[in-house]
Amino acid sequence: MSFRDILTFVTSQAQNEHVIAFAEQLARQTAGRVTAAAVNWQPNVAPVDGYVVDPLYGQLVEDARAQLREEASKLDVRLKKETTDATVESYLIEFGAAGAELGLRARHADVCIVTRPTKSNRESAQAILEAAMFESGRPVIIVPPEWKPGPIGEHILFAWKPTREAARALGDADELIARAKRVSVVTVDAKPSRGYGEQPGADIAAHIAFRGATTELFNLDSGGRSETKVILDHAQVGGSDLIVMGGYGRSRMSEVIFGGVTREILRTTTVPVLMSH
Repeated sequence: MSFRDILTFVTSQAQNEHVIAFAEQLARQTAGRVTAAAVNWQPNVAPVDGYVVDPLYGQLVEDARAQLREEASKLDVRLKKETTDATVESYLIEFGAAGAELGLRARHADVCIVTRPTKSNRESAQAILEAAMFESGRPVIIVPPEWKPGPIGEHILFAWKPTREAARALGDADELIARAKRVSVVTVDAKPSRGYGEQPGADIAAHIAFRGATTELFNLDSGGRSETKVILDHAQVGGSDLIVMGGYGRSRMSEVIFGGVTREILRTTTVPVLMSH
């Protein structure tokens, strides 16, 4: 898939600078364009005595609109410093409508770039991330605040499981993988099976190599570490600049209750991650 029409959701130009820079770098590599969408949340309706809306509500909405205009203006100034082919949009939406509205917008792009949720922005960033991932049908790239500007996709780590989501991620990242100098196919605690084959990872590594990428296969043992820790440790040691993987192979609720690789990756990765669902 070609990533030329690049969308990024931004709640703060200053706090999301790493996301903007990542989108610009990807656009330079693909001869693409960037659309930066400023997002702010509409204040909740506050009823008085169960019937009458708080008279201050109108002012709260106006304040939210003013804040959104200010952020959109900052984005416009920021983008014009680096690129001429960039557009700024703005969305004032109810928090509960993020999936429908932002997901719909993301369907009209090749890829959506978002920030990794942190303690300071977890609820807002998670809502935007899940809107893009679950409602758009498009791949999402999650950029951690620690990301340093540089080439994207020179060394890709592909975290392989024989699942629909992982296969979808591989297809979505096809153009990046074809241009990569190196692709590391990683499995964790994989055993021979119908899904993995007689040699776990060998079939998918051969498929990637057939498409022209220099490919290495690593069947890793967890050794008591979590699957996420194994993947991230290998990415750091091997110098990977992008992880490609399927996202939310089981329901969000079960991930919340029992934990899961997706959830842990989203909390801890210091390497950008392309996820498809």
